[in-house]
Amino acid sequence: MKRLIAVVIALSLIIPGQASAATKKPTPKPTTSKSKVVTKPVVKKTATKKPVVKKPVVKKKVVPRKKPRVKLKPKAPIKWPPPGFEKKGELYAKTATPKELLIAGSENKYIQANLIAKCHTTACLGIFVGSETGCDWWEINSNVLGVDPNDPTQRIIFGSLITLVTGSKAKSIKPILLISDEPIADGLGIGAYTANCRIGSPIGKIPSDTYTKSPARS
Repeated sequence: MKRLIAVVIALSLIIPGQASAATKKPTPKPTTSKSKVVTKPVVKKTATKKPVVKKPVVKKKVVPRKKPRVKLKPKAPIKWPPPGFEKKGELYAKTATPKELLIAGSENKYIQANLIAKCHTTACLGIFVGSETGCDWWEINSNVLGVDPNDPTQRIIFGSLITLVTGSKAKSIKPILLISDEPIADGLGIGAYTANCRIGSPIGKIPSDTYTKSPARS
């Protein structure tokens, strides 16, 4: 009997049962594989700007322009004998107009300076002189004339004037300004002048104006 029980136990060990300890391997389920579309990643091309290379600024050399020289037209040669002049022997003389005197002043600094400094307060007169032969210095004798206080219709000599200036070349015109010390007044002026073209040493300072009042007024 004991032998039979042992056989049964042995068989029970040999015959597999539905014991929970016996685990079946899981049967893999059939899977339906879907074909996957592999898309490549879209690579966006970015437009890369090339760096702007600035050209170096080349400064132009400033070349100073030479100003064109203004060529002054040479003065027309003075006609000789000069027209409009009074002639006495080899000498010529003429009273200058206000316009001619201003032009002479623009070309002669001595005349210009005295026109500004003296001739707006004292009696002056501009003249032009010339000589056939030329001279070392000029002597101009003139009178300052004014209205006679006893007779307004008459003029009398207020004083005498001696003007000395440098000489001039032959057949050339020289402007001379006669300057008195007599204050400007109505009817006052310089006239009755005589021009002398001298040779040798002058009798006084050059240039100079020597005014002497008449004895009746001194």
